[in-house]
Amino acid sequence: MILSDLDDTQLQTTAGEDTNKEKILREMTKAKVCFGHSVSRLHPRMKPFISSVKNTQTIIDLEKTYDLLLKAKEFFKKLKEEGGTVLFANINPATNDITEEAAKKTNNPYITNRWIGGFLTNFEVISKRIAYFNDLKKKAETGELEKYTKKEQLKFKEELKELEEIFGGVKDVNKLPNAIFVIDARIHHYAVKEAQKTNIPIIALVNTDNDPTGINYPIPASDLHRTSVEFITKFITE
Repeated sequence: MILSDLDDTQLQTTAGEDTNKEKILREMTKAKVCFGHSVSRLHPRMKPFISSVKNTQTIIDLEKTYDLLLKAKEFFKKLKEEGGTVLFANINPATNDITEEAAKKTNNPYITNRWIGGFLTNFEVISKRIAYFNDLKKKAETGELEKYTKKEQLKFKEELKELEEIFGGVKDVNKLPNAIFVIDARIHHYAVKEAQKTNIPIIALVNTDNDPTGINYPIPASDLHRTSVEFITKFITE
């Protein structure tokens, strides 16, 4: 279709979409989404997402990131409309607070300290540990643990603290999530493998040292900059 074939309404829509895309691309540039790792760390399967190299640092093609970002956002939106659950995972201390905040705002579970091995592939066993944690927490809140000796109470207190760090973000989970959203597929390779084994769709920020194979909704973007992680996370969830 050539430009002269479009009516005024179509022209306005096209122009509006182009303007919005340009705005988002500018925002991504400002957020440093384009900065990948050095060439020496480039994963071969990430080459199609690279636009250039500057001083040995790979530069991500933001046009491609934009297209994939929209697909991930649409998938997330559809899941939420259908009442689905997305498990957020980010075990990087530098940015995991961004993930936790986004999960809470969208009423989704999260894992931010360390990946819980078997959470997806051995959920039946993990769910029993979550139930135990919730029961112990309830007993502590109602004062039921006060009947034990001080030494026993201290032991329960330490156990509860440890369980809170592990299961605090998934305490309300009683079934497998409909999808997972991870920041950096490489450091979350165990989570990715578990999701693949259980056929759970994966949304993932993938930097240039990641392998995007098997990721349903890969988003080429920098995990080196907090602003990049924040932009990607907010764009998908808002």
